[in-house]
Amino acid sequence: MANLDQYRKATGPLPSQYEAWQIFGAGFDNVGKSGKPVVLPLREPKSNEVLLRVDAVGLCQSDIKIIKQGNAHARLRGRNLAVDPTVLGHECSVTVVKVGKQWANAFKPGDRFIVQADIYYKGENFAFGYLIPGGLAEYAYLDERALAGDEGCYLLPVQPDTGYSAAALSEPWACVEMSYSLEERLEPGNNQMLIVTDEPSAWDEANPDAILAPRSLDGLGDAKYDDIIVPAPTPAMVAELARHLRKNGVMFLLGKPAESGPVLLDIGRIHYEGIRIYGGGDDMDAIRAANVRHDLKPRGSALFLGAGGPMGQMHVQRACELPNGPSRVVVTDLDRARLDHIAGRFGDIARANGVELLTFAPSQFNAQAEMDAHLRSLAPDGYDDVVVMVAVAGLVPGAVSLAADGGLVNIFAGVGIGSGAGIELDDLCRGVKMFGSSGSRISDLAKVLRLVEEKKLNTNLSVAAIGGLACVREGLEGVEKATYPGKVVIYTQIPDLPLIPVDQAPQRLPDIAETLGPGRTWTQEAENALLEKYAK
Repeated sequence: MANLDQYRKATGPLPSQYEAWQIFGAGFDNVGKSGKPVVLPLREPKSNEVLLRVDAVGLCQSDIKIIKQGNAHARLRGRNLAVDPTVLGHECSVTVVKVGKQWANAFKPGDRFIVQADIYYKGENFAFGYLIPGGLAEYAYLDERALAGDEGCYLLPVQPDTGYSAAALSEPWACVEMSYSLEERLEPGNNQMLIVTDEPSAWDEANPDAILAPRSLDGLGDAKYDDIIVPAPTPAMVAELARHLRKNGVMFLLGKPAESGPVLLDIGRIHYEGIRIYGGGDDMDAIRAANVRHDLKPRGSALFLGAGGPMGQMHVQRACELPNGPSRVVVTDLDRARLDHIAGRFGDIARANGVELLTFAPSQFNAQAEMDAHLRSLAPDGYDDVVVMVAVAGLVPGAVSLAADGGLVNIFAGVGIGSGAGIELDDLCRGVKMFGSSGSRISDLAKVLRLVEEKKLNTNLSVAAIGGLACVREGLEGVEKATYPGKVVIYTQIPDLPLIPVDQAPQRLPDIAETLGPGRTWTQEAENALLEKYAK
C-alpha cells in the first residue's frame, strides 16, 4: 500500500491553504459559510506551536450543544464567534507535520497522537474544539496550552500501526470509562463540616471542629459545607441541606428516614458539580461499605435506559465485554430499530461472555406502565446498576426506584444545573448511590488507548457512518436527528467522500466490501483500503 505508507510518513509537501468548518455563531447556518467549509491559509507554525494533520474525527452531541448555544456556551466564555470563530471537533486522531522551534526536540513529522480535549493551562480550561480550534478541519495548530499545560502534554502518543478511527474514538470511550472509575470520598475529610443534631453532646468530642445545627435548620443562612451529616433525615431537611453543599460536597444520611417522601434535588449538580448523597447504614462505617463500589457489579443485573445512541452503545458493549461483568444487561430505547442494531452488533459478544442481553422499546407494550412492570419483573429485588442515558431529570426518580439496595445510578447524560427531580428519601437511605461525571481525564484516555492498542477493545464497533470533510454539516445534522445508530467518523483528508452508512459500504464502496467485519462493521482493514485509494 504505497499511498498509505506515504500518508503515514507525513513528509510530503503541504498545501498553501486548507479547509476548516469554522463556527460563527448559534445555528447550523453559522457552521461554515454557505454550507461549506472555510478556506484558510496554511501558515508555518509559530515557534511555540506544532502543526497537526487531522486524520479522523468523531462527531459528538457536544458539537451540537455549541451549535445550538453559540457564544452562550459555557466553555466559550462569551467569545464573540462572529469576529473570532472557532472550529468544532474534539474526538481527534492527528499526525505531526511541522514543528515550531520551541518543540524541535519533542516532536517530529509522522508522530501520531490523540488529543485529550479537556486542556487546562494556568488553572483555566481551554478545551480543544471549543476555545482552541478543533479537528473538523484538514489541519490544526496547538501551542503551549496543550503541549505544556497543567497536566503536562495533552497529546497522547499513538502507535504507528493503530487505526485512525479506532484511536479517535478513544476520546468518547474515555468519558464512558471515567464514569465507572470515580473513586470518591466516602467519609468526612478535614473540611467544613455540618452536623444536624438536637443532642450536641453526642457529637462534640468526636467532631470538635464541626458546626452543629438544630434539626429545625435555623440559622444556616447561605453557608456552604463540604460535609453534612444528618441522622434520621426528613425530605424537607435533605432538600434544604443539599443547597448548602459546596461543589464536590457530600451529605451522609444516617439510619432510616424519620419521615418518607420525595426530596427535590438538583440533578444537574450531581452530574456537573459532583455533589453526593450517601445512605445505606446506621453509622459511617456502614455507609462507607454500602457506597464503595463504583463499577458494574460482577454477575449482577444492569439496566441501561435510553441507550440506543452512540454513547449508550459504548456502555452496552463495555458491559458485555467486561471481565466478570454483569450476567444480565437490559437496554431500553424509544427506537426499536436502534435496539435491533444493538442486539445484532453485540449479541454474539454477550453470548460468548455468558451475558443475557435483553432489549425493550415502548412499542412492544400496550402502555408505559406495562413496560415498567416488565422491567421490574426481570429484577424483583432491583437492578444492581442503572445507567441513565437520556438528559431528562424527570427520568431519574424512576431509575432510582428500579435500583436494588446498595445499587448504583449512573446519571451519565448531562442534565443542566437547575434541573430538579423528586427522589424518594427511602431510596437514598437504603443505599442507592446516585452519581454522574462529565468529560474524562488523561488517565482514562490513556487506559482506553492502551486497551485499543492491545486489541482488547474494538472502538470501531461504534462506527455507524463515515464521510469526508465536505459532508461535516450533513453529518452533524444527522447527529442532531439521531439518524445513525452509532458514531459518525470524518476522514478529513478525503474531502469529497460522501456520508456513507457503514452497512451500505458494500454497495457504495464495493472495492472495500471484503474488508468489513462481521455484520458489516467498520475495521482497520477497511480504513486502510479507503485511505490507500482516496487519501490525499
